[in-house]
Amino acid sequence: MALRPSYKNIKKDYQHKNLANPFFHKKAKPKQPHRRKWLILAAILAVIGLIWFFFAAPLWQIKQIKVSGLTHLNSAELEQIVWAEAGNRRGLFFSEHNIHLFREDEVISQVVSTYNFSGAEIKKVWPNTIELKVIERPYAFIFQEGSAYYYASQDAYIIKEPPVSEENKTKYFTLENRNSASMITPSDKINIKNDYLSFIFELSQQLANYPELPVEKFIIDQEFNTVKAKLVDGPVVLFKVKEGAEAQISRLLLVKREKIKDNFSKTNYIDLRYGDKIFINPDFN
Repeated sequence: MALRPSYKNIKKDYQHKNLANPFFHKKAKPKQPHRRKWLILAAILAVIGLIWFFFAAPLWQIKQIKVSGLTHLNSAELEQIVWAEAGNRRGLFFSEHNIHLFREDEVISQVVSTYNFSGAEIKKVWPNTIELKVIERPYAFIFQEGSAYYYASQDAYIIKEPPVSEENKTKYFTLENRNSASMITPSDKINIKNDYLSFIFELSQQLANYPELPVEKFIIDQEFNTVKAKLVDGPVVLFKVKEGAEAQISRLLLVKREKIKDNFSKTNYIDLRYGDKIFINPDFN
């Protein structure tokens, strides 16, 4: 009689079975907190290093200032303005000596307002040079108010610096304001109508053709439609703005030669504003 095998004494082998249970998680690997701290510290040090390199390293410290475009003014004055701006602080730890932190808009605003240039621009030449280029207003005449003299451009802007030299008073004609109020606006422009200024330029050019009529200065005051010319060792001549200069000069020459003659230096004024009716003071009849 065959015997059935007994299973009671057979031990189950769990070692080679895949008994993974999806409801049981594998144990997480132990974390490395020290590594993360070192990474954060390295990142902070890298940021600090970059900030120092770009905003504090000697490489970027301004060492040279170049000024161009000047014909009348000494460049040292403009360089001083740039250096003064570079000395300003930026935050607690930095200054504008660093070319990255230098504020060019501040310098441009100050330079243009101080010297009344028609324009200015700044170029940063890496790593340590500032180039300032200015556009001057060309001198066209000299403007006088009281005892003060200023250069002025053809578009009637005054130029406060440099001071007017005695030599240049012979190169440019002088226009004197004899109104009770100043004609200089807050923007340093002469408050004069375009037709008045255009007539003065025309009159100056025409009179330059007659050496016997040397002009000391032109004068503008409260009188409407009038520009006055004070002649050297001669009278004040009243011209009409709304009439051509050449025709009025022709009448002036005629009355000088035929009526005033040798009394020109004794004449107080000649009024040419009324066509052929010319008024002379005193009247040498």
